[in-house]
Amino acid sequence: MRRLLVVLITLMPFFSRLSAQQSIVIPSQISTLWAQTMAQPDNFAVACMPLNHQSQTVLYNGSRFPLASVSKLLIFIEYAARVDTGVIPLDEPVSVATLELYNLPRTDRGAHDRFLESYPSGTTSITLWDLAVDGMMQYSSNAASDYLLERMAPIDWNALFTKLGLYDSSPPNSLTMIPLLMNNHVDGRATPDTLANLSVSLGETYLDLYINDGLWRQAEIAYRSDPQGNAGRSWRNWPDWDVQSAILQQHTATGNVNDYRNVMNAIYGSISPLSLNVQYIVRTALRWNNNQFIDTNYIEYGSKLGFYSGGTLTMVAYGQPINGEPVISVIFLRNVPQRTYSALLREDSIGDFAHWLNMNGCIGLNTLITSTLN
Repeated sequence: MRRLLVVLITLMPFFSRLSAQQSIVIPSQISTLWAQTMAQPDNFAVACMPLNHQSQTVLYNGSRFPLASVSKLLIFIEYAARVDTGVIPLDEPVSVATLELYNLPRTDRGAHDRFLESYPSGTTSITLWDLAVDGMMQYSSNAASDYLLERMAPIDWNALFTKLGLYDSSPPNSLTMIPLLMNNHVDGRATPDTLANLSVSLGETYLDLYINDGLWRQAEIAYRSDPQGNAGRSWRNWPDWDVQSAILQQHTATGNVNDYRNVMNAIYGSISPLSLNVQYIVRTALRWNNNQFIDTNYIEYGSKLGFYSGGTLTMVAYGQPINGEPVISVIFLRNVPQRTYSALLREDSIGDFAHWLNMNGCIGLNTLITSTLN
């Protein structure tokens, strides 16, 4: 293991702006994240771009990372384009009973359940717009994204990738299929010895069975309940952490930070391959509203968070501070140890890192990287 340079860390108020001449500063709010970054620099990537000064863009690590729910952003851009052209109506109805077929309980940390609980009890139909904007983008329901993927199939991903400038990324795939690939009632938990037998197509086959075969579905739900009936708590639900990490890297959508900087620039930049209507729709879906911290510090803030058991943590963000210029940031982590991963989620470290980048206009990031990671 290579030896890393030890640096003096100076703490200062979170929103103090940096100049290029100031000492390296790591705010206390992101100390856990940066300690993880220093421990595993190859498993961290970042892009930070001030929109008004794009020559000051900072990029670190162009390798491909698992995307988790950040891939939902591409699904939503395709949906917004179809709404813009009238191919999909805003009020298209979706049967709640049909949507529920895509939900594998307790595999998205309750996101899907919280989304449906926002409706009155007994609701039988919602609009596809609400499913896409609220269910998929705001609550991050995996069932919602998988339903929308199937609703829009086939999708010309090559055309969309060319438009957005994605050169080293893969198309979104089902997120509900990931826990089925990791473990199911037919094959049991994945192990290091069975990794070679796994594939996206196999996971999609399991998902098709779960959605369309009632007996298979019942058997899977029963398998995921422990003998005492405490659904979702059985040790059988997940393979070892390292196996989960390998599955996420090998059999899920991946991309690099430069590609997703291009995606965010298409959404928020003044020169964009997307129509103004599509830009507006996507910004609306990403925007944080009625949040005291955001309202106090930002003219506009929008983000999409992605995380998955196995150590994947991702975020794309846009922020225009009240007293600053607009900034785009992309932050990817992978293979994070289990205990650290839980701490990063609990502390919202990746969100605090995005705020630090926004408030400082990316200044100081390059010095921090070269002084501590290289």
